[in-house]
Amino acid sequence: MQQDALHESDGPQSNTPGPRYHSSPPQSQPVTPQYRPAIRTRTRKKSAIAYEVELSTIHQRLDYLTSILKGSSSPRPQRETSGAVESAATREELTDFGNTPYKLLNTRRMMGALGLGEDIADELTRLERMPLVALGSAGTPRLCIVQHHQAASALAAFFENVHIWYPILSPGFSEEYFRIISGPLIPSPNSCLVLLVAAVGLLAQEIVSHGEFTERTHSSYFEAAMSSLHIVVSDCELTSIKCLVLISIYYCCLLKPYQAHSYCLIASSKIQNLLKGFASMEQCTLKTHEQAVRVYWAVLLLESELGVNFDVANSGIWTLDEHVGLPDCSDTFQYDIGVGSPLAALSPSSVLSTASAEINKVQSYFLAEISMRRMLRRCNTAIGRGANGTICYAPGIAVELELQLDEWYNYLPEVIRFHLDFATTTFEVPPDECPLRNFLRVQYYCCKVAIYWPAVYQVMEDGFASGQLLDHCQKFFASYVQLMPSIMAAFRGCIVNRWTIFASIFTNTMAAMKAASTSCLHAISSPKLYQCFALIRNVDERVIATSASLSLLRNGLMEKLVAG
Repeated sequence: MQQDALHESDGPQSNTPGPRYHSSPPQSQPVTPQYRPAIRTRTRKKSAIAYEVELSTIHQRLDYLTSILKGSSSPRPQRETSGAVESAATREELTDFGNTPYKLLNTRRMMGALGLGEDIADELTRLERMPLVALGSAGTPRLCIVQHHQAASALAAFFENVHIWYPILSPGFSEEYFRIISGPLIPSPNSCLVLLVAAVGLLAQEIVSHGEFTERTHSSYFEAAMSSLHIVVSDCELTSIKCLVLISIYYCCLLKPYQAHSYCLIASSKIQNLLKGFASMEQCTLKTHEQAVRVYWAVLLLESELGVNFDVANSGIWTLDEHVGLPDCSDTFQYDIGVGSPLAALSPSSVLSTASAEINKVQSYFLAEISMRRMLRRCNTAIGRGANGTICYAPGIAVELELQLDEWYNYLPEVIRFHLDFATTTFEVPPDECPLRNFLRVQYYCCKVAIYWPAVYQVMEDGFASGQLLDHCQKFFASYVQLMPSIMAAFRGCIVNRWTIFASIFTNTMAAMKAASTSCLHAISSPKLYQCFALIRNVDERVIATSASLSLLRNGLMEKLVAG
């Protein structure tokens, strides 16, 4: 899920960037407009400023850690400067050690080590690249009959199930939505955006209500929206970029990560160009810039999530993260239909009463998610080179990485702070648990698993363990036990990331199963660990059946589970 906990490269990378906010930009100009006020007086901006200070502190600690490691006996691996190209075997060795379990779909050697076919990644790619059933020809006008009660419920479902993860819509969107959807729907970026919100909302409603795709009332809205695709792709304005983001999210909900990634890349390219151009655009308002910043971070998170499990292109969107301010999500769309209005009568009362309360959660979650992605991208692999030049586990780095992760947790606002120790007696997350809070917990424990994965891998390779190494393997198992109930709940509750969440379930569980079967680790494998393995049987088979690639992963898991 995206828990992009480790950044994979072709070889070892030096983690020695300069100070976080003083490095030279990749382009000649920072993307923040020069006219942007240095001090904002509105109270709602304080949380973003506080996060910047907290992030700066974390990054300084990471830089300090890096400087220490450079002089240690087991430093992080450095790229050779002799000009010689590293051998494929060396790169693969580093990849195996450095990858988190849920990143292992990219490594043939590791798939073989876990008892799977080395070509499983190729098979997943083949399944995901199969042509889709045509959803209508872009540019062809479509007759879309809109029922107002359906449009209202679609908007409510969008707010509850999609907007909370990617808050890209602007204040006052509700009125614009009903005004446009009641009109002639002439192809344009604005009508496309409204139709996509309806399509994604209806799809989300269908998934939540039935657990699978049955009614497909969303299809007609999506087809109508795609009639504006040629306009959206050629346009460079913010509304068109939002359309591309929603098309990507639509395919995410349909469990089509490859198609989602393709549209996400287009959106990423456009938002980067838009932000770079803002510095020289006198007509750009502060409000427009803040909306663009929100879209930038939403695209970055979406692309990071989709790029975890496949060897796909990246847009270079991370080159701007140091020069784009943190988003202000308090000034974003909420379900703001006036009480007593005719539109309010069409809207679910539960949404109207809870929308305002959700704003703080959405803002806090979005900032917490950004800070985690930034933190993990800078320093994330507990490996080093031994005295003889071989790659080995670095327990000192693992301890420091865990401290950094706990520091991130301590900064979480109370509204989204989760409990660290889950009561594993029932292995079930309470039904009323906030999905945002639960997803952050999933990421936290995925990172814990990732930190101690190199220890487990070294034991699997060497065949023995003792002392601190054995203790860290035990932490790997304990983190997996804490992870599983939450990630199973996230699979049900986070429909925008379902594919990547199940891929994480697959790879974390396969890694844990292999580790538990290692003779020298069998003694520290608790009964709770095997109970977590059995949780795989609780995954909704109707959902899995809609995706050929997820069916392949689930079948592989079940075979291993049956084989013991």
